[in-house]
Amino acid sequence: MKDTMKGEKDSILDIMENKGLTSHFQPVRSRDGKVFGYEALARFKENAGFTSIPALFHAAVRTGTIASLDMLCRENAIREASTGLVRENDTHLFINVCPETCLSSEPRGGATDELVDRWGLSRERIILEITEETAIGNYPLLKDAMSFYRDNGYGIAIDDFGIGYGGLKMLSVIRPDYVKVDRLFIQDLDKNFVNLAVVESVAVLCRRLDIKVIAEGIERSEEFTFADSLGIDLFQGYFIGRPSPAGSVFQN
Repeated sequence: MKDTMKGEKDSILDIMENKGLTSHFQPVRSRDGKVFGYEALARFKENAGFTSIPALFHAAVRTGTIASLDMLCRENAIREASTGLVRENDTHLFINVCPETCLSSEPRGGATDELVDRWGLSRERIILEITEETAIGNYPLLKDAMSFYRDNGYGIAIDDFGIGYGGLKMLSVIRPDYVKVDRLFIQDLDKNFVNLAVVESVAVLCRRLDIKVIAEGIERSEEFTFADSLGIDLFQGYFIGRPSPAGSVFQN
């Protein structure tokens, strides 16, 4: 077990030291088709010894390297996004942040501020996504961390809403600006009555709380049509646009 952990840690450190990660950007569009923003998604530059990006992050949590890896991905996202429309036009940048990093005793907002300022982006254009899939052990600390970011001008989103441990509790504690409904409930929205009821309930609740709802993982026109009919504000998925490197995304 120790040898496995050491091997994972060495692999992660090698990826970070040799700049083995980059960012791809997937559009988030409004109901009229206009690009509202882009989500930065970490991608390997080449075969890195992990089966997937989630596998890499799970290993980073196990080996205690998650904070450094998380900040590297933020830096990649901010630097690469600064070369295109996120800086020049009225679009936003969605960046995933790990709950484990937010719950660290060391505030990391200053490092994010430094990156945003260095690459010429506006904090008001940055939306930090925290996943609802992870079990949260300290809600007061998480609330303080999110309040810190919000006070510094960032938007806050809950990602993967509906499939995690926190659910409505996280919604109540964080009071995000955006909620991203997980693909599990968007899939076959036109065929699955349970999914339709869940998404409709989330949309009604968030509308009353003045929270914008994003339907993620839309892959078919029928899913888009039904999500749109429920009053969903923003849309993301392969039907809306696939993730691409910054150079090709921002030239379109």
